[in-house]
Amino acid sequence: MRNAIAINPNTQNLDKSKISHIVNAMKIKLVHAHFLISIGDYSNERVGFTVELEEGETVTSVVDNLRQQAITAVGPKSEELYRQNRQLRVENRELEERMNKLRSEWEATAEFLRAQGIKPEAPSMPQFQRLLNAAKVESQSVIAEIIEEADSGNIPFEPGIGGDVPDGF
Repeated sequence: MRNAIAINPNTQNLDKSKISHIVNAMKIKLVHAHFLISIGDYSNERVGFTVELEEGETVTSVVDNLRQQAITAVGPKSEELYRQNRQLRVENRELEERMNKLRSEWEATAEFLRAQGIKPEAPSMPQFQRLLNAAKVESQSVIAEIIEEADSGNIPFEPGIGGDVPDGF
């Protein structure tokens, strides 16, 4: 079995050069990262990944990449969706008002042409309301794999120096 080391940066009497040597000597091969992403209205969604480190990758770069993937997977916050919805409703209302104004102008012009005998068959403006039905999702699937939580005593690390596990680990 391989040894694991957990380092608490708040520990007093910490020999930073020794810790730096220990961390640099470790060969981390597996990163397990969970993120709690706020989706607004005091709601959160937990997203987690377990990945193997490739040659040349650092834990920091992998975790940063996974964090961005988690944010993308969760999507926008509910406040952003509500804001977009309100904005689209305002735009829709403005377009309907503009359409009503244009319809009135069309009708006035058509009535003038009929009354003057210039174009007795001048048509009324067609009614363009809700010509398209709302788009429906044809198919949607979510594929997820349930992975059991890793046993903290079974996390693969290169043999090295073991240490005390700080609170919270």
